[in-house]
Amino acid sequence: MSDRLLRTLQIIEKHLEKNEKWFQYPEKKMRLIEDEMHTWDAEFQKGIISFEKMMAEFEKIME
Repeated sequence: MSDRLLRTLQIIEKHLEKNEKWFQYPEKKMRLIEDEMHTWDAEFQKGIISFEKMMAEFEKIME
């Protein structure tokens, strides 16, 4: 291969690596957001269960 072709291929490879890192950044951020969502959802579900138990007890008292 000619030197010019090799240099061109090296430049293309370098830019592809940079772009790959750039595309991975949103994926990392999305994982963090999903983890936060799961944590929030777990706490919310606990609150809902507690509220439903309290409402069931309140209904028993009202009868």
